[in-house]
Amino acid sequence: MSSGKLRELRGRIRSVIAIQQTTRAMRMIAAVKLRRAQERLTHLRPFHQNAKHFLELLLSHLEEPHPYQNAPAASRSLWVILSSSRGLCGAFNSGLLRWLMPQLPPSKEVELLVLGKKAYEGLRRSGYSMQYHDLFGAKDISPEAAYAQADAIWDAFKQGKYREVVLVYNRFASIGKAVPTREVLLPLPAASERKRELWFYEPSLEQLVEGFVPLYVRTMVWTAVQESVTAEHSARMVAMQMASDNAEELIRTLRLQYNKARQASITKELLEIVAGAEALKG
Repeated sequence: MSSGKLRELRGRIRSVIAIQQTTRAMRMIAAVKLRRAQERLTHLRPFHQNAKHFLELLLSHLEEPHPYQNAPAASRSLWVILSSSRGLCGAFNSGLLRWLMPQLPPSKEVELLVLGKKAYEGLRRSGYSMQYHDLFGAKDISPEAAYAQADAIWDAFKQGKYREVVLVYNRFASIGKAVPTREVLLPLPAASERKRELWFYEPSLEQLVEGFVPLYVRTMVWTAVQESVTAEHSARMVAMQMASDNAEELIRTLRLQYNKARQASITKELLEIVAGAEALKG
């Protein structure tokens, strides 16, 4: 094999080693971010569950269904789609979109609010009416940014613009496992049963529901954001680990090819030397 081929193999080995160093560093960064996100999510999930339980408790004591439990007479629903704004996280975004597309109503019946660049890139040619906010493009997503989106969603529903609001996001299940999730945010769910305990409310029960629902919507949106962020860091960490492992395998293959080529080159040179010596003897 020519020296040019050997130089090419050496160059490829150096390139793959450099890529492997990058993927290992990115895996470490993703692992640190994942640990922090998991801690936030661990503290947030009980608050999320208690908010749902408290709302259900309030609704179960109402004599009649609250107006927020009834869908407005609007022609469209609002689907809020959460994705990442950065790549290198495997099938985190594409898997969510593949799962979502068969479930979307016809374009005339739904409007999309896309919070994340990757989902926007995947849906912008789908023909659906779409709003886009790059909520996940910031280095750290502040609660205030999520609350602003939640307040806008609540105001639009309260004004009767949408008959239903649906959250779509990846829920963090475990390391490397994100579960696509669809959750109806508004209208409020029907009470499972009517309770008749003798409770006294101050202010009135209707006023409590009126004041709590905006906080409930904020909590649901912020929890969905944190679920998506945690699942994203998990997916990126796993993807970078797989990339590092693949790079290691490729390095071994290239080094084997290089050693074989080098050995063949040395053998060829020895044969030429021996052939030359035999010719001189003759």
